[in-house]
Amino acid sequence: MSFVSEHYGNVFRALTLSTMGSVSQYQEEQTVATTKATTDSDQATPESEHTMRDSADKRLAQRAFDLSTLVLAGSGATNRLQQYPQRSPSAEGGKVDNAVNQEDSGGVRPAATGVRVVVAIPSLSSIISDLHLVRSSLADNVGAKSLGQERAAELILMSAIAGIHAYTIGQLLDSALPLSIDMDYWNMQDDGALSLAIYFIQSLPQRLVSWGMRTVDALLNYAASTGTAKDSVLDQIRAAMTSRLLFPELCTAKGSRRHTRVPRTPESANILSLTRREIRHKQQQLADAQERLAEMIGSLSQVAAVGRSSRATPEALLQQVSGIVSALGYSDTATGATEQPPLSISKMVQSAEQLATLVQGISTRFNESIHMYCRPSLLARCWMPALVCVVGARSLALYVAGHRKDIEGWTIDAAAIVSNYVSQYIIAPLRSAYETIRYGTHTYSVMTEDSLRSDLRSLEDMVVGFTERFGSFDPALVRQRVESGDLSDVMRVYAREVQQPFRNAVFGDLVQAMLIQVQKVKVDVGQTMAALDKLLKSNELNFLLLSTVPATLSVYVAARWLFRRVAWWLGGSSRYTATSIQSTMRDIDRLLNIDEGECPTGDKDRNQLLASTQGRLVCLTHYLRHHAAALPNSASAGWLGTSGGWLRTLPHARSLFFQDIRDLESAQLTGLQKRHVVERMYRTFRFL
Repeated sequence: MSFVSEHYGNVFRALTLSTMGSVSQYQEEQTVATTKATTDSDQATPESEHTMRDSADKRLAQRAFDLSTLVLAGSGATNRLQQYPQRSPSAEGGKVDNAVNQEDSGGVRPAATGVRVVVAIPSLSSIISDLHLVRSSLADNVGAKSLGQERAAELILMSAIAGIHAYTIGQLLDSALPLSIDMDYWNMQDDGALSLAIYFIQSLPQRLVSWGMRTVDALLNYAASTGTAKDSVLDQIRAAMTSRLLFPELCTAKGSRRHTRVPRTPESANILSLTRREIRHKQQQLADAQERLAEMIGSLSQVAAVGRSSRATPEALLQQVSGIVSALGYSDTATGATEQPPLSISKMVQSAEQLATLVQGISTRFNESIHMYCRPSLLARCWMPALVCVVGARSLALYVAGHRKDIEGWTIDAAAIVSNYVSQYIIAPLRSAYETIRYGTHTYSVMTEDSLRSDLRSLEDMVVGFTERFGSFDPALVRQRVESGDLSDVMRVYAREVQQPFRNAVFGDLVQAMLIQVQKVKVDVGQTMAALDKLLKSNELNFLLLSTVPATLSVYVAARWLFRRVAWWLGGSSRYTATSIQSTMRDIDRLLNIDEGECPTGDKDRNQLLASTQGRLVCLTHYLRHHAAALPNSASAGWLGTSGGWLRTLPHARSLFFQDIRDLESAQLTGLQKRHVVERMYRTFRFL
């Protein structure tokens, strides 16, 4: 449910609050009349039945009965409605219009107790049709109106006035979002010298065209005038041929089209300074327009607030809308709405009809009044980037055409590099890990068992042959000592032979003893390699998986970055959802804090915000609704993409967020209560 629909329901109920008993009595009378009409319709001719159905009084009663049902339902009088049959007075079996709107987020339906029934706002064409119906009924029953007809006409008129009032707010809110976009655009252009220079170049063609048209108009005016001296004409032409006329808004007095001279100062001769002054002038004008818009929206939205029910009268509402229409420059404003109350029903119907036709153009009129201060057209903003893209595309095409073979070679090499990287450093280690787990094969091996066994057998034979020449021995015992690493038999001979190394090296056994020790070192190294090989085999799976981590991690990071970039560009406006909501919530918090600081010392208990503050708050919440529509609203917890990653949201996050927005928009809550709502939103939603 939008703010406009809720405002319509509040105003409609406020208008009918004082006559609630009359509405209930009206339903009783119409129910009795319907029963009687149904009984008499069995004996009526087809012509009389057709005439009764098409009469203005019957259609008036039909529409009033539906509206009265909605008023009673929306005012918490559901138990009273259960006493009467839900039948339309037009014919048997008629149905009441559906007036209960679901939440605009599609959220959870509220419980049966304490339901706030929302009155659906009719279309503007339906409002005009209802007013025509009331006027024709009053014209057909001049001097002979019954009490029921008068009540029906009043009820329909109240609905029409509430609808016109709500549509006026809707038209003003339609201008609020483009106004904020224009303000953001000018803030970006005033960011620095580079932004100022780019904006000046973008707007230069339009400035030159305007400059030329002004110069030609000046020449034609001077040529058509009589009695003008030649020197005067030359002076005027020389004055026109100045760079200051590239900034016509700075040379135009506020509120008129009369040209004024820009002071001849060094600052005014600087193009960037003049551009900055023009941008800030437009910012100030848009800020003033935003202030006027907030003032109008705030005064309209506070009509049906608690404690202000005396202001919610048909005459006061018509006067408000008429004042806004007049302020926007309509010359054919409804005159009856400006008269002093109370007004007759016929006068209010006439004024409401005139205002209903004018309300449709409020947004257009307001946009036309600030058109010259809005951001440039799409063509003015895009011709320079489009030109750069065209020139860049042409240069790129020429380069590609001249280096086609080189580019093909680079592409093939890049594809080969990526393919080899993935196959050798990711796929191959993973395949080896699978074969190790599945078949028990080993990839890492330092030394085989057969090689170590052969070296040990050779060492045993060498020691046995060496000890044969030095007395009796047991070969089995020698082999056992060698296998355990004991070479004491060889070392005793070696110690004796080394006493005369030169002689024994030639004529003795020193060389053979040394060679046996070399073989012993080789066997020791082999045993060490065998132990290391066992360690590698026991941790082979860990090494295989660890070798794939850097390559897999690098591929994952690159794929994730690419996916996020693609999702960012394909996400459209939803990629700015979290950032825009955070920025808008900060503005709302700041606005409420400033309003609380501006509250006078003796007015701490005031129930409402200032009209301008309420209007700016409604504009901000309207902007907030625009971005909050992208929030997830599933029955389970959802995910919201932000600049810092994905955040988990509550179930029905969009419905809960819209409920808080309606609390902020409500004119019945105080500024302190709205500050509490903002704090609750910060506690509830993690993306804030």
